[in-house]
Amino acid sequence: MKTIYPVLIALLALFGASQRLHAQLTEGKPRFGLKLGVSGSNLYDDAIADDKKARIGFTGGGFVKVPIGKHFSLRPELLFTTKGAEFDLVGGNTSDLKLSYLEIPLSLELNIAIINIHAGVHAGLLAAADGTFKDAQGNSIVTDFGKDDLESFDYGWHLGGGLDLGNIGIHLRVSRGLQDIRKDDSLKDIFGGLKNAAWSLTAAYGF
Repeated sequence: MKTIYPVLIALLALFGASQRLHAQLTEGKPRFGLKLGVSGSNLYDDAIADDKKARIGFTGGGFVKVPIGKHFSLRPELLFTTKGAEFDLVGGNTSDLKLSYLEIPLSLELNIAIINIHAGVHAGLLAAADGTFKDAQGNSIVTDFGKDDLESFDYGWHLGGGLDLGNIGIHLRVSRGLQDIRKDDSLKDIFGGLKNAAWSLTAAYGF
């Protein structure tokens, strides 16, 4: 057992040296990375639904971290993320909206030690949409619901924070859409206004 201790010490020293070298090589330079995690979404500004249930999905993609000072950086991202919600509507009707977006968030980050705080704006393009609308007996009310019934463009703001440990980051983020995603006003009779809201918990790795 005693012979294991020097090996462990050497491995820890090597790991520490590699982290310092990585920091020196990337300090002041843009860093690319990947992120992946779980997300929860809902739809707000709805005046008709009796109850809304969040949709659990995923988000993932790539990012670039561009330093603009000792503690600040800009972080553009390209993400694929799922959104939507389930509704209990008046009269016993139900609906289930499943949405997918290609999103481009842009964040201003503040890094102090291992603490990360970020905020920014995002734009999204609707990649896919599928919706079901049923009455209390389970019969379909609306058929052939899809992308053509919703706005293809969304935008909003986000706020988050987390920990950056070397080239690994763990972040929690909340976001709100500002675009009413209903394209057809007839959907207002079913939902009222619809805007995206979401949270995400992700793990990131920077190169």
